[in-house]
Amino acid sequence: MANLDKTNLNVSNDLEDEISLIELFQALKEGKRILFFITSLFAVCSIIYSLTLTNLYRSQSLLIAEDSKDLGSLSQYSGMASLVGLNIGGAGTDGSIEVMEIIKSREFVKHLITFDDVLPSIMAAKSFDIASKELSFDFEIYNPETKTWAKKPSYLEVYKVYLDGIMSISQDEFSGLISINVEHMSPIFAKDFLDLIIKEANNLKRDKDISTSTNALNYLKLELSNTKLVEIKDSINQLIQSQLETQMMAKVKEDYSLAIIEPPFIPEARSWPSRSLISILGTIIGGLLSISFVLLRYFFFSKEIINKEINT
Repeated sequence: MANLDKTNLNVSNDLEDEISLIELFQALKEGKRILFFITSLFAVCSIIYSLTLTNLYRSQSLLIAEDSKDLGSLSQYSGMASLVGLNIGGAGTDGSIEVMEIIKSREFVKHLITFDDVLPSIMAAKSFDIASKELSFDFEIYNPETKTWAKKPSYLEVYKVYLDGIMSISQDEFSGLISINVEHMSPIFAKDFLDLIIKEANNLKRDKDISTSTNALNYLKLELSNTKLVEIKDSINQLIQSQLETQMMAKVKEDYSLAIIEPPFIPEARSWPSRSLISILGTIIGGLLSISFVLLRYFFFSKEIINKEINT
């Protein structure tokens, strides 16, 4: 008898599930016009929205930071330097970290915007003409003819755009290779700006090392003239030779801090937006929302009708 009750209960549950599925399909069938309308509306809106988005192009470059020992670092002479009271700055430090922090620094951005057309291209660019390969600017912000600003942005405003929207830099933890990307509506500016970043990062690091080396040489020459101990003089002479090697490498080597493996290029295809993906996602969202609306509407009105019949 108990087994019979369980069998009847299972049959009843199966019938309820079957009825529920039938109701679902019935609801969707009755609301097919609403399904089509809402889904189509979202599809059209997502296509229109994707077409209003500005094309962005990404130029990339792959680099490797020159090892400090290859540039005549003084790490091997740090013991000798301590004998004469000289603190060798940067000895044993990772050159890649230093140059990456230079590129991401506010002072570096402040230096970059001193170059012609960099600031307007970052802060006032409106559109890019593929045919003429020229940028057009928002005249309410910047007038390219008179080169005047309605309100010139500060370097801190440029820094935020630079770091959050234009430039990205990363280093592979295994190979140590550095990847720098620049994304902009103009593929030409993206390439040129990336070239400028690499060039000026090398120049600033070179100038910094030459300045440090010059100060060290002046100090060492002064110490050499003041000491009479032969051992100290030999150590100082070796330090002087190392500093001269550093200056030679800085003045001779073009890719002083960052050696280019893959140079920047002018991209042909846009990196963003993916209009097909936006359209597909918009259509899917519209379809899901329309299904939810139709089912809620169907079961809400069905329940309302049942309640009215019970009350009457």
